Amino acid sequence: MKKKTTVRIVNATEAKNRFGELIKHAYLDDEHLIVKRDGIPVVAIVPIADYERMVSPEDLPTGIAEEIEKSARRARAHTSMRAFLEDVHSRMPDVSEEETNAEISEAIREVRAHK
Repeated sequence: MKKKTTVRIVNATEAKNRFGELIKHAYLDDEHLIVKRDGIPVVAIVPIADYERMVSPEDLPTGIAEEIEKSARRARAHTSMRAFLEDVHSRMPDVSEEETNAEISEAIREVRAHK
């Protein structure tokens, strides 16, 4: 289940000065950003998975459709994993992040040792 999309409005100067941070929020937090210039909304920054749903692959330059699809799959997997981890954390709030990371690392080592 996808959570409600967060939409944030920024002015063009803020978007220019904080571009890296803003695209990170779009990618990691599924946040949509509307950029205003002179008080008028002019562009939006959206996660690639959302862009993929808005644009037909035939309308894109050759080769980029496959790259977008791959990136969108990765973004969806990230979102799914994040939701899963938030659900687990809500059920086990007394387990620290450090303890969880240690257990995950140990499980990964065990799986790799059996390959």
